[in-house]
This record gives sequence, structure tokens and C-alpha cells, in this order.
Amino acid sequence: ENGGPPPFYLKREAISKGPSLFASRNMTKGELVHDGTNSNVMFPDAMAWRRFIFALPRNRACDMMEWSWTQSFMDGHVIKDEIFAAINISVFLGGTRIGRVKNVDCEPPSSRYYATRDIRKDEAILSGILSVAYGVI
Repeated sequence: ENGGPPPFYLKREAISKGPSLFASRNMTKGELVHDGTNSNVMFPDAMAWRRFIFALPRNRACDMMEWSWTQSFMDGHVIKDEIFAAINISVFLGGTRIGRVKNVDCEPPSSRYYATRDIRKDEAILSGILSVAYGVI
């Protein structure tokens, strides 16, 4: 990101039988791994999200539902929940599985993921995200 070589690549992982992201180079603790600030889509309300989902072909609608989440923000003194969707390769930021620990994390309300430890080239990038939060939708 940021004009340099992408920090990750996509491949099918034997453990999950699904696509996952892997480090394309060594990364150091604290390094920015993904900045979703300009690529994540924020929907103005739940009805806008629904209109978007129902306008898609069924198989794409299912994918976008999986790639959507809610995130809370402070708006003055009010906590506000917003609906987001990722529309690029970052949707494959992998969840942790048994025996595996996340190696990237973000601090809400940020969409920037930083390495929580040194990450070796070809190592799976694990965010700890396991499923979509449907609370507001």
C-alpha cells in the first residue's frame, strides 16, 4: 500500500480450504500492513446497505454480506454504529484458528491494521476476525 509493493498476496490455504492472505515480504512489529481508510465503503444507514445487497446477483450478495461489518465511532458524545464493506483483497484478512494467534490488529475506530509482531515472508496474516457482526443490519 502507499505506493510500494503490496504487503500481502492471496492463496488457498490447506488448513481452511479457503483463500487467505500471506505476507509477500518480511514485516516488522508496528508496520502498517493494511489501510482500509480509502478502500472500505461506509454505508450511510442500514437501508442503503440493504439496497446495495439486494441489487447484487445472489452469489455476490452472499459474498458482500460476509465481507460487511459494523463498527462503532464516537460522534461528539454519542456512540454511532456504521456499516462497512471491504471491496478489495483485504476481505481475506484471516481469522485466527485453534492454535494460531493474530499477528495484525487495528484499534477502533481505525481501519488501519498494524503488525503486532514481526511477520515472516509467506506467513499467514491473521487479524482475529472470525465472522461478520450483524447487530445493526
